[in-house]
Formats: sequence, C-alpha cells, structure tokens
Amino acid sequence: MAHPLPAAFADLQSFADRYALDTERERHAERLKGPFEDLKALYDAVLPRLDAIHAHLKQYPWPDLPSAEQSLLNLALALMEVSLAVESHGQPTVPFGFDHTRFRVHF
Repeated sequence: MAHPLPAAFADLQSFADRYALDTERERHAERLKGPFEDLKALYDAVLPRLDAIHAHLKQYPWPDLPSAEQSLLNLALALMEVSLAVESHGQPTVPFGFDHTRFRVHF
C-alpha cells in the first residue's frame, strides 16, 4: 500500500494504490495509460464520495496534511483529472486531438 487512505475511505484503497500520485504529471500519465474502464471505475467510486472527502480534508491544515489525507487529496485530484475523459471523451485521450506524447506537462 504505497498511498494509504484514512480508515473511513478504505473502500477506495485499490484506486489510491494506482491513482493517488503526488504530481499532476504522474496522474496525467496514469490517466493516459487507461484502459477507459479503469478510469470509469475510479470516477464511479470516488465521485459519490467527494462531499465526504471534502468534509474530511477541511479538518486539516493545508498544505501540511498528514500522509493519509494527502493521499486522499491526490485521489480526489485524480478524479478531477479523469472526469473529462469519462464525461466527454469516452476514452483516456482526446478524440481527434494531437498525439498526447507530443505534449509535456510542466507543472
């Protein structure tokens, strides 16, 4: 378990193990790997818990979150980063877009 979550969110641990990465660049690369069904599963599992995630995280001072809470925040960020692929594209990459390997994420 590389990215342990708070106990109240243990049901999301399998997603955190893959998607609760520390940087946007890492989360972006993981999104592009797909498959789409995995992105949809993340979306379907985390989206209904977003209010609970927010309520939990606002109890802690940011940016000095405990490790488990940082992983939870990173998982919520991963949800936000896959949402466009799920809600609009229906695939990990942008349809009819430029080859994603041509882009470099600098933040």
